Amino acid sequence: MQITISEDCMMYIYLKDSEEHKHERTKTRSDICCFLLYDAADNLLGIRIINKRDGDESLIDIHLPKVGEVEFPMYNAIITESEQEILILFDQDTPIAKEAAHTCVIDVCKSGIIGIEPLPYVNVGGKEMMKPFIIRDEANPVYYVLSRPAMCICSSNSFAEIEKENEDLEMCQGWECVECGQVYFLMRKELGELPKNADMSVEEAIRLSREEREK
Repeated sequence: MQITISEDCMMYIYLKDSEEHKHERTKTRSDICCFLLYDAADNLLGIRIINKRDGDESLIDIHLPKVGEVEFPMYNAIITESEQEILILFDQDTPIAKEAAHTCVIDVCKSGIIGIEPLPYVNVGGKEMMKPFIIRDEANPVYYVLSRPAMCICSSNSFAEIEKENEDLEMCQGWECVECGQVYFLMRKELGELPKNADMSVEEAIRLSREEREK
């Protein structure tokens, strides 16, 4: 199993080598109901995917794809599957303390599941249980805003006021998302030209972030 993390709110769980298997896009499953699992210290422990799809007004029963062979080392992780659910635990000896409801996308090939992407923007939380599997962990970019943001890129609207050093080692005031830790510095107009992401909408920030990752 391999995991990539971006900005502490987007992640992808690889079960197969995506370069060796042809992604069957017509069989991709989206809006599948899942639960992110955490231990008592708020470390992300795994994911439980159930045989339901979010149909907006109601949940729709579905057939979950077969996992197939996992092509990467599993260390102390475990994957179990049934007609009702797929359970992935990064450490099978650690108890589950809590879970959070989400949806996910499941990418499929002829040999089973290539990978899983929880959506929309998740609280990755602590990474202690994921350490053996993380192959890429991109840090949060810093956004400059002209006023307190209405919503974070993780969809939370809970912020704490902060005063800390920016990337130029200057003390700046701003806000930090309580859920994911994303930082938004207050841009002082008297400093001159605004950064390119100053006062950017959440949607635009997400779009630019994705474009940067795809380069």
